[in-house]
Amino acid sequence: MTTGVADSLIPYDEIVQEALRAVVGRVLNSIAESGGLPGEHHFYITFKTQAAGVDIPKRLIERFPDEMTIVIQHRFWDLKVTDKGFSVGLSFNQVPSTLVIPFAAIT
Repeated sequence: MTTGVADSLIPYDEIVQEALRAVVGRVLNSIAESGGLPGEHHFYITFKTQAAGVDIPKRLIERFPDEMTIVIQHRFWDLKVTDKGFSVGLSFNQVPSTLVIPFAAIT
C-alpha cells in the first residue's frame, strides 16, 4: 500500500452514519405521528451538546459539556421532526426544557 493513499475512495463511514441518522428520523417521525412509543419501548439518542445547531438550556450544557443521552419514552411533549433534526420537550430534575437537536449532532 502506498503511503498517503486512502484505503478506499468511498466514504463508507460517512454513508453509514448518515443512514443511521435517517433511521433516527424515521423512528422519531413515527413517534410524533402516533403520539408515543408502543408498549414499554424507549428510544435512546446520544448527541454532541456543542454541535452546530444544538439548542439546549445552559444548565444542561454545563452538566454535559460534550455529549448527552436522552430517552424518549413516556414523559415527553411537543416532538417535532424536520428533515434537518428534531425538537422535543423533556423534564430534567422536574424542570421542563425544550431541546433542539440537528440529526448531524447525533453520535
